[in-house]
Order: sequence, then C-alpha cells, then structure tokens
Amino acid sequence: MNKKLFVVATALVLSMSSISGCGKKDAEDVATEAASEELTVNLSEVSLINSDVNDILMTKDGMVMSDLTGEWVTPEQNKKRPVALMVNNIIDSMPQSGVGQADIIYEFLEEGGITRLMPIYSNLEGLEKMGSCRSARYYYDRKAVEFDAIFCHFGQNYLAEADFESYNFLDHIDGNSKDNEFYYRTTDREAPHNAYTSGEGLENAIKANGFERNHRSYYKKAFNFNMTDKAPENGEPAKKITTAYNADRKPWFEYDEASGKYLRFQYGDKQIDDTTGEQLSFKNVIIQFCKHSIVPGEEAADLQDIWLCGEGEGLYASDGVIIPVTWKKADETDCTHFFTKDGKKLKMNPGKTWVTIFKDSEKQGIIVE
Repeated sequence: MNKKLFVVATALVLSMSSISGCGKKDAEDVATEAASEELTVNLSEVSLINSDVNDILMTKDGMVMSDLTGEWVTPEQNKKRPVALMVNNIIDSMPQSGVGQADIIYEFLEEGGITRLMPIYSNLEGLEKMGSCRSARYYYDRKAVEFDAIFCHFGQNYLAEADFESYNFLDHIDGNSKDNEFYYRTTDREAPHNAYTSGEGLENAIKANGFERNHRSYYKKAFNFNMTDKAPENGEPAKKITTAYNADRKPWFEYDEASGKYLRFQYGDKQIDDTTGEQLSFKNVIIQFCKHSIVPGEEAADLQDIWLCGEGEGLYASDGVIIPVTWKKADETDCTHFFTKDGKKLKMNPGKTWVTIFKDSEKQGIIVE
C-alpha cells in the first residue's frame, strides 16, 4: 500500500533579503562532530583545513573530500570548476549519453509537463558522447551558479538569454551559436534530439572562451557529507520513491539493497546511459519543493517560473530511508542550504546525488513505499 510521507510544515518565505548563509565554527568543534560519527578513518590521519564550516576540507593521504560527492579525490580535481550540461529528457531522446558519469543530476519541470536534466560533472575525462543537448531555461543556469559551474547548453529562451546578459559571473557555452565547433549532430535521430558534445569538446570550448578553470574566490560548497555511510536518523522506509509530476510524467527510484543505491526508472523502464549500458544509480535522492507559477503573459507558452530563493521544504533519502528536510537560499549568488528538522545542516552520504525540483503545491505527487 502506498504511503505518503508528509513533511513538517514551514512557511514559504520568498525573500531577497540577506540571510546568513555561512555560520562559523572552529576546527575543534568540527573535529568533535566528525568523531561522533564513529569514523573508520582515524582522525590522526585526517586534517581540517579552514575554520569556516562551509569551507572545511577533510584530507587523507594527500586526497580531499569532493565538494560534489564527499568521496576522496585529488585536491586538483576538487579545485576545478564543474561543468553543467542541459540534457534532453523526453522519450524520443532515450537512452541518454554520458549522464552516468555525472556527480549530481538536477531535474526541473519544463513547458508542457515534460522535464529536462542538468547533470553536473567534476571530471570530463573519457566522455566521448554527452547528450542529447537541449536549450537552457533560466532556473537551470541559476542552479549552475550555485556550484560555480560552467553552464553548457544548445540554445536558450529569452529569459535565460537575459541572465547571460545580466550576470557577468555566469560563464556559459552555447552549442547553437553560429561559431560553435564543440557540439555536433548525429544522423540516428531527428532534430532537435540529435545534438551532442564530448568531454574533450567542452574542455576545448572552455579554453577557447578563456574561462577560469578553477573555482573563483567567492565559491562556497553547497553540500555537506558524512565521513562514512550513515542512514538518516528517525526516518521512514523508502524502498520506492515516485515523483509524479503529472499523469504522463511519473519517474521513480527503487532502492537496491546489494549496491546500497537508488536505481532510476522512467517511461516504464530502466533509465540507461547508452555509453556504458548501465542503469543510473544514486546514493542520495533529494526532493526540493519550490513554488512554481507561469511567467506572466506566457500562459499559452506555459513558461515555468520556479522560485529558488527563500525557504521551503523537502525530502532526503539514502540507504532506503527518507526524512523531511528544509532548505534556505538567500539570493541568486547563494547556495541552497539543506537542514534536518532539528535545524542542523543536512549531512549526506558520500556518493552521487539526484535532485528533483518539485511543485510545493502538489506534494501529493511524491509517493513513498
């Protein structure tokens, strides 16, 4: 029998006023918190860098915890700005290419009740085919800004174009521009579902545009991670999570006990990366409830306006358990910060994360079994 998980009620505050985004702690406090997690890594082998809690880096044997996954990576990789890519997500574009290597994938609602994806990559090596690539919407580029990501897309609507013109800190690469030489079209699918790029192509595009490859000075990490795997406390069982956007769009996740990950399904079947043949899987699943409306004057076009700033509710699932969370985002330059119901910052398990942005007015569409 289906069981719906109801999150704690909080008022949605849509505000552009200043909200404290980065609390302060000293390294001793952070070490104490880390020790309480029953680490398998000895703290004598771990160093704490920077006393700002939002910039803490755990280091071990010359490696650091990735800002995107919490897994051990080289400092050089962690310093690099990630790349975010607009990817097609309708049935005509299945299976997708290169999405399985992404560290984080965001799913947003589009016009007509469909969704598109924005995979975020810390490493483009070995990605010979990525896509299919589609046009940008403004809420994707603003989410990319949270990660200091280089935003890659194949065209855009006028709202995203306004962002590109207004935000000088938003580096983007448009595959649909007349001087594009880093994207290509295949012959096995009809346009617009046949535009692709590659890791090498995007790296060349970044160089050609002169974009800074390492994080800028104002960058702050968005996620916080446990040192070791730890099921969410005081949660409910979540073996299957359905995110029913509407009658036609009902993707879902199934928890796989053997791998300890959530497997992704849509259109009645496994969601596969055709470059590897493997089903998409994630250690963490976040559902972020946000206000949705139609852009004024665009009712016929069904252009979505999604409120990413302010406060709201959400859900976090890992290890087959789901808990209610809340989120805050001060303004367009801030990260989205997630909190458990006791007000503490959410710590996720190391691994890849899927984030579904969902209408806060239709929470009944989230079904947990």
